[in-house]
Amino acid sequence: MKILFINLPFSGHIIPTLGLVKELLKRENQVTYLLAYEWKNHILQTGAEFMGYKNAKKLSDQLKNAYDAADEIAKEYDLILYEQFFFLGKHVAEKWNKPAIRIFTSIASNKEIMKEFINAGGALTIFRSQWVCRKFTKNVSKGIPLMTDSWLKEIIQNPPNLNFVYTIREFQPYEEEFPDEHFKFIGASIYKRDIQSEFQMPVTNKKIIYISLGTIVNNAKSFYKKCMKAFEKEDVMVIMSIGNLVKRNSLGHIPDNFYIYSSVPQLEVLEKSDVFITHGGLNSVSEAMYFGVPMVVFPYETDQPLNAKCIERLGVGKRLDRKKVTSELLKTVVTSLLNDNTIAQNTKKVKEKMQSAPGNSFASDLIMKYFDNY
Repeated sequence: MKILFINLPFSGHIIPTLGLVKELLKRENQVTYLLAYEWKNHILQTGAEFMGYKNAKKLSDQLKNAYDAADEIAKEYDLILYEQFFFLGKHVAEKWNKPAIRIFTSIASNKEIMKEFINAGGALTIFRSQWVCRKFTKNVSKGIPLMTDSWLKEIIQNPPNLNFVYTIREFQPYEEEFPDEHFKFIGASIYKRDIQSEFQMPVTNKKIIYISLGTIVNNAKSFYKKCMKAFEKEDVMVIMSIGNLVKRNSLGHIPDNFYIYSSVPQLEVLEKSDVFITHGGLNSVSEAMYFGVPMVVFPYETDQPLNAKCIERLGVGKRLDRKKVTSELLKTVVTSLLNDNTIAQNTKKVKEKMQSAPGNSFASDLIMKYFDNY
């Protein structure tokens, strides 16, 4: 089977899908990943073929470039896979009479969830205005017959028959609105990334605190300094990933129990961590739940505040405000997570759920079955 996978150039929307690509390739499918050119090497490392389109600063131009490229080649493929925010994926498939399957790399969206995403800040904030949303949609979709006048409504109201969601059903808000017939919750996509890092996992018998704010929100020097002050005298080991925007030598004195890197192999670190301080992106949250690591979440934007609510609802972590938190409060909350039996029991239950979720292998099998029955 020849599969075309279409996505937009955002790390959090791409990384979870790479494991699925590898599983599809194991089953002797031909997979072509259509993505902005700068992602070429990441895709080729999976063994998939790469087709590129020009990246752009504006989301509208990214969508148009991706659509134009997809429209040129889609007829050559048997099935179309697309990530939810490339909302034109279903229309590409319908134009060329191909089956379409959608991937949610965030939680699945309904009206209430999308409203929370928009109100949380970040790139989607401008779509609080219905006028802006309609104008944006009209600009992107010239000549494309949409069901609605809004790209956000299109995501919610015009789903394909089969959707995969990279979390467990217990984590999903409003989960009753996503029937199992059409929405398959497959758990975390545990995909080991090849990253260039000076990292070596330190050997210790102490509790390990892992701090990372992800690949986008990492210019947070004052926050990192609060973390150092919070734990410099504690009997713990801290691994802190600070990204490329903050230089280690700009942080001042580094406590002896801190190991600071620009990037780390997150799965390797989480597997041995006791607490995770995170921005709350779904990839990081899912990986922490998979390894049974309680979290302190400092959400920034889009899906992160809602992910933080879900973490508190499941009893596997706490949410704090990055602007208001003090070093003392952070130390108190982390200490409580390390010693809370209820939190430990909850994280164990969620870990078992995550590790028993069907994953990319199940998704690959179902994709092939779906095509056979199309």
